[in-house]
This record gives sequence, C-alpha cells and structure tokens, in this order.
Amino acid sequence: MDHALGSPSAGDSLGRQQEGRDELLILASYYLERLDDQVDSLVARLRERMPEYAAVPTAELRAYTAAIIRSALEQLPVTDGGLDAGGIRALQELARRRVEQGFPLEALTRSIQISARFVLDALDEEASKRGLSDRVVLAAHDLAWRFANDAAGVINAVRHEVAVEAARRDAEQRVDFLRALLHAQLSAARISVDARTFGLDPTAKYQPLCARPADQNDWAALTAVLQRTCATHELLPVVAVVDGDLVAVVPKCPVVGDRWLVATAEPAGLTDLAYAFDEAVSTLEIAQTFGLTGLVTIADLGPLPLAMLGADTAAHLEHRYLRALDDGQPGRQDVEDTVWDFLEYDRNLDQTALDLHVHRNTVRYRLARFQELTNLDLRCTRDVVLAWCLLAHRRVQRS
Repeated sequence: MDHALGSPSAGDSLGRQQEGRDELLILASYYLERLDDQVDSLVARLRERMPEYAAVPTAELRAYTAAIIRSALEQLPVTDGGLDAGGIRALQELARRRVEQGFPLEALTRSIQISARFVLDALDEEASKRGLSDRVVLAAHDLAWRFANDAAGVINAVRHEVAVEAARRDAEQRVDFLRALLHAQLSAARISVDARTFGLDPTAKYQPLCARPADQNDWAALTAVLQRTCATHELLPVVAVVDGDLVAVVPKCPVVGDRWLVATAEPAGLTDLAYAFDEAVSTLEIAQTFGLTGLVTIADLGPLPLAMLGADTAAHLEHRYLRALDDGQPGRQDVEDTVWDFLEYDRNLDQTALDLHVHRNTVRYRLARFQELTNLDLRCTRDVVLAWCLLAHRRVQRS
C-alpha cells in the first residue's frame, strides 16, 4: 500500500526534474544560437573591467572566450555544467597562452568569473521572458558557478605547473652560472651583467664554499643553514648543487657547527673567485680524508696537505723508511699508532700516554723502537717532518 502511494510521488519528482532539465537545455540552446553577438558584448565588458586585456588581440580574446563558453554549454547534457575533457584542454591551452603573454593567471580566473556572471545574466533574462520556474533559474545559477569553479581549478593546476617549471629553470640557470663563475669560464663583462641576475654585487667580495654531506637528507638542511647564516643586510648567498657538490658564493662565513664539513677560502672579487674555489675544493678533500668537521680553511689544515704526496714519490719514501713497520711482526702497528699520536699531540709524552691508555714508559719504548726500525730520529726537525708526512700519507691511502 505504502509502495503504491509512494510511486506516483517519485514519478512526479522525476518528471519535474526531467522537465526542468529540458527547460535548462532550451536556455543553453538559445544562448548558443546567439553566441556570436553575446561574445562581442562579453569581450567589451572584459576589456572595460580588466586592464590586463589591453595587450591581448581582440580576435584572440573573442576566439578563446567563445570556445570555452560553447564547450561548457554544449556539454551540459553530459556534464551538468562542468568542463569536459575538451573544455579542460581548451582552458589549459588558454592559461598557458596567457602565461606566454605575461598575463597574470589570477586575472584569467577573474575573467572566467566575469564571463560566468555575464552568461548567467543573459540566461536569467531569457528564463524570465519564457516564464520558467525558479527551480530552473536556480539550476542555471548552480551550473554557472560549477563551471566557474571547475575553470578555477584548471587554472590553478596550470599556475602550479608554471611555478614548478619556473623554479626548475631558475635552479638550472643558477647551477650553470655558478659552474661557469667558479671555473673561470666567464669574462669580467659577463660577470658584471649575470651576477646581478642572481642577487650578487659585482663590486663586493665573496667567499666560495664547498661541501659534500654524506646523508642525502642533509643537503636541504645544510642549504637552509647557509642561506640563513651567510646573508647580510645588503648581500645574499647563492647556493646550488653543482656537479655533485653543494657549492655557494657567500658574503660571510656560515655557522655550521660540527654536524657538517664545509670548506671555504679567503674572500675575493667575483672575477678572482675561481682560484679561491679551487683552494676550497682541495681543502674539502683533504679535510674529508682526515675526518675533520665544521668550517675548515686551508690554514686549519696545517701540514695535512703535505700528506697528499705523489704516489710514486710516497712509495719510494715509504719503502726507504717504513718498510720494517710492514714486516708483520707483533707490535708494529702499535709503534706506528703511538708515533702518530705523539706527533699529533705536539710530542707531548703525557698526553700521548693518556690518549692511548698506556704508561709513559710504554710510549718511550715504542718511540725508541720506531727510531730503530726506521732510522728516523724524532728529536731531529727534518726527521720529524718526514715521519709525519709519511705516516699521514699512509692514513690517506688507508682511508
């Protein structure tokens, strides 16, 4: 009984919905028949309300406007007012075209809203002439704003795409500039022009920085630290990953603590920065070899660069002086490690014993054994220098 009573009501509702839909489609057809005249009026309104359109040719503005409105209205039976795939493509094409013209996409979104309002006014007027129900008018309003919202979503997606592409291009240009600057591939005239593009003052002095964080997650963190701590009130750093290294040109030294190893060199003008950068790279490689951390300059390395002897020279010297340490006899490594500590602690016997957790006499014994095995006297300056260089070089090779 209840079902029988409910069926006519449901049928009436569906009938009214279909009737309203048919009336809405009639309105859309009416508008499409007069689209050319309507578009001319709409283009005039857009030019009146939006100064951004002054640079857009009338024919182009008219063609794109007509195409988008036509796509939306023709698809009304299928999409209920939303943009179909063709309409989305047309709007994407329009948005990208406007970007090429330097037209702000925010203005494009606003023009879509103005267009939707314009079309809606025309539909309201025609609905009133035809005596259509309020339900049909409300449906037209709902569909018009759904179209505007869909269009805004498409434009926002293009805006994001454009922003990502612009950021990628900017990053690539920054990398290319830094690579050329730090490898002396730019003339002074070119530097003077290009430097300002990346926020550098061609008349100021900058320090080159170089780092190779071991953890991939540290690259972004170190970049943020450099950008924050290297800036001054007048000058900003330029940071990028160039050929596998994190490099930067900065107006002042960063504050990095011991979390990372960052190598730098003395400040120099941009035209002379390549030599300073080479020094920073060499400093980084040596500091890495010996496990140093923090901000390091070549002056902080002391004699460590001397340990980077040529392979042939080092091999001959090691064979001449240190071959007895490699004969496999017990205690040879202890002798070598003790002498290294002794030299690292400025030949301080007590500090060496403390660090190795042995008695002072044990240190004395091992130092004496080193002299016996190598004929290098650690009381003689020349022998001390040679011993340190050879032992340091062995550590470089082992690392």
